[in-house]
Amino acid sequence: MPAGAYSQSQREARAARKAALEEQVRTLVEGGTFEISFDRANPARGKSIILSPVYEMKFQNNRVSTYLPYFGRFYTAPADPTKLAIELVDREVETAIKKDRRKSYSIIFSTNITANETITFYLRISASGTASLSINSSSRAIISYLGNLKM
Repeated sequence: MPAGAYSQSQREARAARKAALEEQVRTLVEGGTFEISFDRANPARGKSIILSPVYEMKFQNNRVSTYLPYFGRFYTAPADPTKLAIELVDREVETAIKKDRRKSYSIIFSTNITANETITFYLRISASGTASLSINSSSRAIISYLGNLKM
């Protein structure tokens, strides 16, 4: 087999794997039921933190469940200082989902964690399944998490 033909078949195989992965990501995200595993946290100040164990965010249609540790500064003292993590348990949210030209998805939603704290979640899922979540709060410093879509 000539070297050019072998190279061409490798390229075609790689393109086929990439297309299959993009289709799997599209099916999961547009279907509305998927999970994301986060393995790294990036607080606004300080170094990146490797999360062990891995933390998850689950979407089932318009319901979200997650428990994410929080590393950062509070602008107002929390009502219960034992509950510093960001936790949603089967919370109904209204999401705005957009797909860009690079086949990545942006999912935005807001919810109240406590009576005096509103959090906005900015989730981005790439065509390859990598995910980044940025969280803006009315009473905490920004934090972001990195992970992958579970397939």
